[in-house]
Amino acid sequence: MAESTPLPWHISLPDETLILGPDRQIVATTLQDEDEYQANCDRRSADAELIVQCVNTHPAAMAALRESYVALAFAFNRLHSSGRSRDGELCSDFGKVRGRIEAVFKSTGEKL
Repeated sequence: MAESTPLPWHISLPDETLILGPDRQIVATTLQDEDEYQANCDRRSADAELIVQCVNTHPAAMAALRESYVALAFAFNRLHSSGRSRDGELCSDFGKVRGRIEAVFKSTGEKL
């Protein structure tokens, strides 16, 4: 994966349709042409805000997901190896969730 613009990203003012990097350089825009500006400015501003929020929270979200994966794997191993409890359905659910988390990491190019 190519290196991206460093964080944090910002929304430009006053129209809030440009996405700027930490040095206030343009990273992206949600405005496609002048004809659409007035008709779609509110939606494009909301799109820009969503993109900035997602990009800025990505590292923290991936860290929390990684921690969740580790805790889930530990719980699975403990439950699966316990002589007192053999809850196959719960272990199966743990396995499904772990698989979905692994898929997220694979699709984003992040290391688990």
